[in-house]
Amino acid sequence: MEYIKWSDELSVDNLIIDKQHKELFRLINDFYKAIVEKKNEEAIKKAIVDMENYTRTHFSSEEIMMKNADHVDLEKHLNEHKAFIDKVRDLKERYNQGRLILSLEVTNFIKEWITNHIKVTDQKYKGKI
Repeated sequence: MEYIKWSDELSVDNLIIDKQHKELFRLINDFYKAIVEKKNEEAIKKAIVDMENYTRTHFSSEEIMMKNADHVDLEKHLNEHKAFIDKVRDLKERYNQGRLILSLEVTNFIKEWITNHIKVTDQKYKGKI
C-alpha cells in the first residue's frame, strides 16, 4: 500500500540524498499503513519515532552537503527543516498526551510537506551538491 510514491522527477541528482528521500517515503508509507490498518498504539508510536529520527538524520546529512557546497539558500533551507521538525515534535507530543487523533489529515500534512519540499526547495540545489 503506497500512500506516497517516489518518481524520478523528485531526484536531485545526488545518489545519497535520493536514497534518503526514498527512505523517508517508505517511512511515511509505514506510518500511513499503521493508521489505516488501525495498528496498536505501540506500532503507531514506533512509526512516528522512526519517521522523526530518520528525518533528523536526513536533514543533518543534507545540511552538511549544502554547507560544504556553500549553497546560497542555506539559511532558508535550514529554517524549513527546523519548522518541520518542530511541527512533527508537536504532533508527537500531542499524540502521546492523548490530545491528537492521528488521521489522514496528519498524514496528508506530512506527505504534502515532504513532497513540496523536495519538488521546490531541494530542487534548488540539484546538481550542485
